[in-house]
Amino acid sequence: RNEIQNNNILPLTGNAFTLYQGEPLNLTPTESSEVLRVIQSLKFKLSCGVDEIPSKVVKHCATHLAAPLVSIINKSFNLGQFPSGLKLFKIYPKHKKGSTTKAENYRPISLISTFSKIIEKIALSRMLVHLEHYDLITKSQHGFLRGKSTISAITSLTEYVIDQLEDNNYVSAVLLDYSKAFDCLGHELILKKLSALGIQGRANDWVASYLEGRKHIVEVKKTANGQSCTYRSKTAPVNRGVPQGSVLGPFLFVLFTNDFSHYINTDNVKTIMYADDTTLLIKNDSTLGL
Repeated sequence: RNEIQNNNILPLTGNAFTLYQGEPLNLTPTESSEVLRVIQSLKFKLSCGVDEIPSKVVKHCATHLAAPLVSIINKSFNLGQFPSGLKLFKIYPKHKKGSTTKAENYRPISLISTFSKIIEKIALSRMLVHLEHYDLITKSQHGFLRGKSTISAITSLTEYVIDQLEDNNYVSAVLLDYSKAFDCLGHELILKKLSALGIQGRANDWVASYLEGRKHIVEVKKTANGQSCTYRSKTAPVNRGVPQGSVLGPFLFVLFTNDFSHYINTDNVKTIMYADDTTLLIKNDSTLGL
């Protein structure tokens, strides 16, 4: 697996997208019925963001929360501003293995507000309608898209290999691993990519507001002598990347790499992508050619 540490090496736009002539994305208003559906779709969890309100509580109070959430979300879309109070998230280090005194043996888990997830899901639904209507998402991508999954990615890979073997070709696979893929993306470049896909104007401003001005804290829980204590760090700014643990973050990465296959695919190369996992399938009629 080849590590690519500079995630901003991808081209800014592909020819397939610079020709986009459709209407720009419109973040249309939501209503109570949609908010209630989104709340019910949330996983039943006790983990929560800095506000300490888990999805379990939100789901239980859904009918009371729907109307105020509609007002907040519609105002957010209309102004092109993501609520600043939802930009703070917490990270807790989860022990993986080995010594508990070594930082490298912990995996950071990001937790964002349940209310942020609700707003993001509604914004994502509008983005998907726009992108699917204009057929702007590459067929090579299988991650975080309706009707696509790891199964569709594996099926695509298997069918391609079988087809080539039946044609007496050889196939080699190159697996790409982007180092810290979600953490290293520059916000300005993300926004330019989105603009090339018709996410422009107020919708682009909203995504910019969603990405910028974020902060995080680190939370550690310790139990000693039968008592549990929680320790929190000071807030620290997050100036790059997409929010981990979020709804929109992974999808923004998908859109950032949307034109990758446009530059890579040839008669002899096929790209299969699942979010930041990318496989290049290379065919040739001889092993020497590979």
